[in-house]
Amino acid sequence: MRLETLCIIAFLAVVAFGTPAIAQDFRVYPGSKIDQAAGHQASTQACGAQCEVYTSADSFDKIYGFYKGLYREAPTPLPTQKLPDGENIKWAFFILDQGKDLSHSQYWMKIQRPYIGTIGDGDLDFKDIRNVSVIQTIHKHLVRTVLLRPVAGSKPCD
Repeated sequence: MRLETLCIIAFLAVVAFGTPAIAQDFRVYPGSKIDQAAGHQASTQACGAQCEVYTSADSFDKIYGFYKGLYREAPTPLPTQKLPDGENIKWAFFILDQGKDLSHSQYWMKIQRPYIGTIGDGDLDFKDIRNVSVIQTIHKHLVRTVLLRPVAGSKPCD
């Protein structure tokens, strides 16, 4: 009897206080390869988000078609960018949870071609441009972690 009461209380607490957004499982694009160094770098720069980065030699359109059939596409939040040679950077964003848009989502992804490793600090030029497609997941943490001591080479989070 006591166990039943505890189960009912737990159920009511979940209903009363809501449940976190239900996220779909991320499906890795077939044949893509994880880039752990890029994922670590992206997570460090994203302040409170966990990022995974995958690369593929397949075309943007082929990868886009794969993910378009799985997830809800979000409007692109930025205008189209161009490389120094004039080539357009292709990108698309997909929401993996129940967020109504990217700003309200805790779990989303981006696909892009070509891969751009970094953007220069002073000149804002694209660096480390590779002719591959990149698939990046961004999973924001609901509770923000505060570093007591900054990690060498890291930027402080706002």
